[in-house]
Amino acid sequence: MKNLLTLLIISFLGFSALTYANPVVDKPMAEMQQPPVININSADSEMLSTLPGIGKKKAQAIVDYRAENGEFTELSDLANVKGIGKKLVAKLEGKVSL
Repeated sequence: MKNLLTLLIISFLGFSALTYANPVVDKPMAEMQQPPVININSADSEMLSTLPGIGKKKAQAIVDYRAENGEFTELSDLANVKGIGKKLVAKLEGKVSL
């Protein structure tokens, strides 16, 4: 009985130490690390392909469009790139900069 009580106390102490030792639990969601914002006017195709909905082909299309037409002046200009529509542009809001 004494061994069982000792085991329960040790288990409780170990569990509570694990619960309170995690610093991520104490941080608000806003303070958690956010993915970096990617500049669509300077990023290479590899960096652009990390964006949601942008694969290697679309990333290269962005780079090619930028080379032919100059820098993007508005986020909505991305919709002029072949394979990128308004819905995808909306998904990228907050994830890209100019």
